[in-house]
Amino acid sequence: MKTYWKWIVMMMASLAFVACSDDEDENSWWLPVDEAWRTANTQAFEARANDEGIEYINSQSNNGRILYKILKKGEGTEPIYFTSQVECYYKGCFIADEDGNYIQNRDSVLSQGEVFSSALRENDDDPALMSGGVAIDYGTYSSSTTDGFATALQHMHEGDIWEVWVPYSLGYGVNGNVSQGDTIKPYTTLVFQIEVVNIVEQ
Repeated sequence: MKTYWKWIVMMMASLAFVACSDDEDENSWWLPVDEAWRTANTQAFEARANDEGIEYINSQSNNGRILYKILKKGEGTEPIYFTSQVECYYKGCFIADEDGNYIQNRDSVLSQGEVFSSALRENDDDPALMSGGVAIDYGTYSSSTTDGFATALQHMHEGDIWEVWVPYSLGYGVNGNVSQGDTIKPYTTLVFQIEVVNIVEQ
């Protein structure tokens, strides 16, 4: 009888060890929080809200607001909906350069910040197909539409070019993102330049 109990205890211990190992594997993509990065990104976003020419839009998800600045007003008048598919040129930057130095002049983030994703006219890239709501996958580019990016699109028109600041709550959140070798830390403010080229489908 004692032998049976011994085997039962050993089996339960083995199962617990395997379960713990599986949990660690599943959570191995979680990124550690860099508190200095978190503070710098939060402060930069809050400071940008007070800069000249900056306006804001509350997200329909009620998870925060995006900041935006109109760089060029297009001639389009058709609205972009949650279900719309649009072609965009865009560039996404961090508030720091490639060497990790924080950019003091917030007007310079788009020119000096490290680019984490882009589809640019000047690079002869094809425009990326994006959604006004959920992310879609199409052609060369896969949309990584965040809540903040989608919020901006739903208020833009063809030909518009905006600078858009997305807080972490409308971006990649408290966990960050690792995709195709690119890493976005937790609590990252995302800064985009977005040009709406064409509404493909309403």
